[in-house]
Amino acid sequence: MKTLFQIEINLASKKVFFPEERIKNKYKILEILLEACRYIIYSEKEKKVRGSCKMILNTDKMKRIFFISEYKMYSIVFPFNIHYDGRETIISYKNIIDIDSRVITTLLSIIKSPVAYSENCLDFIDPVLESEEDGKINYWPILRDLIFIEEGYLRYDRDLKGYQEALENEQQHRHPLNHIDIFYTNQATFKLGLEQECLEVDFIDTLDSNTNCKYLKSVSSAKKSPKK
Repeated sequence: MKTLFQIEINLASKKVFFPEERIKNKYKILEILLEACRYIIYSEKEKKVRGSCKMILNTDKMKRIFFISEYKMYSIVFPFNIHYDGRETIISYKNIIDIDSRVITTLLSIIKSPVAYSENCLDFIDPVLESEEDGKINYWPILRDLIFIEEGYLRYDRDLKGYQEALENEQQHRHPLNHIDIFYTNQATFKLGLEQECLEVDFIDTLDSNTNCKYLKSVSSAKKSPKK
């Protein structure tokens, strides 16, 4: 992948990108994505990353944004176009609409609105129409694409607390110390245990479609049938 930015995440923003509660739904992922866009726009691009908490934006065949901390790393797709000319960063939707602070705030207000969870789809129309009252920006195509996007969520954890609790219950292989969580909803999520700590470079390389694939060991609990 082509690395476009490595940006340090300051202490005040850490809870935004590494929330204490587990990510459970699409809206939370979109909230993080949009806040990341705002953070990228206003960050100092040339500032050297000194802390362990940072975001990395890679743009190539597969566009992804990575969030890195000391014990946790996760990644989602980056669905926008982005350009940095050495002075300012321009993020846009299909090179048609600039994803600036105003657009980000408007999209977040719709996504975080209670009507986003309404049982009646017509309730969702009102905040969209209200955001388009000035007639300058059509928010619905952006919102539609964000809602239907395949976000490609993948997370690595080095979870000592969870592992110790599992170990006390003799279930350490259900919650390994080093593991990768794939997907985020209770219906779909599952873990892949790792035999050792996953480094940042390995986590990024795993998702890079331009490099060689990683291989999983084939494990079976079933005994082979004896040869006749």
